[in-house]
Amino acid sequence: MADYLKVVTSYLPSELLSPNSSLHLQSLAQILPPFSSAMLEFRLGADQSQTDMSVFFTPRILNLSETLLNHGVWQALQDFCQNCVEPTSLEHRYVKKIALEFDLDEQQSQVPIPSIFLFWNEGNVNDAQALIEILFRLPNYLVSSKLQSNLQLCVNSLPQGAKVEHIGAMLSRPGEVLRLIVGGIPPQQFSDYLMQIGWCESTETISTLVSNLYGLVDEIRFLSFDIGDVIYPRVGLEFFLKKQPEHEPRWELFLDRLIEMGLCTPAKKNALLAWSGISQKADNPELWPQNLSRGDRLLSSRASSVFWRTINHIKIVYQTDSPLEAKGYLTFSHQWIDARTLTTSC
Repeated sequence: MADYLKVVTSYLPSELLSPNSSLHLQSLAQILPPFSSAMLEFRLGADQSQTDMSVFFTPRILNLSETLLNHGVWQALQDFCQNCVEPTSLEHRYVKKIALEFDLDEQQSQVPIPSIFLFWNEGNVNDAQALIEILFRLPNYLVSSKLQSNLQLCVNSLPQGAKVEHIGAMLSRPGEVLRLIVGGIPPQQFSDYLMQIGWCESTETISTLVSNLYGLVDEIRFLSFDIGDVIYPRVGLEFFLKKQPEHEPRWELFLDRLIEMGLCTPAKKNALLAWSGISQKADNPELWPQNLSRGDRLLSSRASSVFWRTINHIKIVYQTDSPLEAKGYLTFSHQWIDARTLTTSC
């Protein structure tokens, strides 16, 4: 994974990726196998340099190093992936995609422990009992009876048309926290839904965020929150624009509003807006991964390897007695594309 990162991190100024975070990122990437799709998470406020990384993959047996496989959590994760590819398994029926998230600044041990996020196959996302059964199969994860009842309540309280998009088992953090990411709830109903599931905090800030920011984006696609034996006070709103900044002036307007709110710095805004684009071998031939160069030679003029760089979304996190926090999510993904298409687009 380290070779893939070198290609794209050259597009990240130090305002976003601090030297310390860059070292943590490269250390992590050295022991991970290559993943064709990944996402970097940045805090957008002043004096906030923490960076996290997620990798995405369709269920498969991972090509893990001996260092990782010797750790119980990673071996159990490999077993879970094995179950996901078994055609008759519950995991195969429900799990469409897996993401592993790494909190880089919190990783102290030689073997990083990820959080695991599961994305669901269509039509299976609101079966709370099936979700509970899958939770029991996750590595190093305890499922209390209270967590089960809270999950059931959260699913049963969803309005018509809403669904659990994905869940996250926070293995790298203490406790039995489960993150729920739900979609399809009209933003004006966020507060009502939170009250229905027993969220005990004031919803005034949530309503104000929706009122002030909804008109600047295409959608507030997801509402995220944490559950366990209780419904925790942290809530995230995920803001999406369908087009990238070069084709969508509202990105700049939205980020300017965050600057006015004290949630983003001008330097980080500029870094975000400059991120999207295509990376190809001709741009940095000395950085291009050897495995992709071999593939380019095999495919000859039929296809070329590229990395797409995109802004995925912005999340605003609300937690009682803490300042609002904005995070930017930048994705990069490797693809083989028709060389003629690449020439035309450039």
